[in-house]
Amino acid sequence: MPKVEVPPRYRGPTNGLAVIEVEADTVRSCIEAVEVQYPGFRELVLDPEGNQRRYVRLFVNGEALERDAVDTPVAATDCVQVLAAAAGG
Repeated sequence: MPKVEVPPRYRGPTNGLAVIEVEADTVRSCIEAVEVQYPGFRELVLDPEGNQRRYVRLFVNGEALERDAVDTPVAATDCVQVLAAAAGG
């Protein structure tokens, strides 16, 4: 099963869990699967239209995805990393 790595800033909904195994076949479905188990996670990563939020970066096995690539397929051995970018001054 693919794994989703959750950054510390987004672990509130996951009760502190850093890595969650999910049954999914795309990056989007990985995020949705985490949402089913831990409501509130999806809104941190995706906007209401299902697009990647502005200050979020997604990676598969360490490789950055383009902002419009949330439907990228994943294999059972893949790891989806969520990075929460810091903003401000």
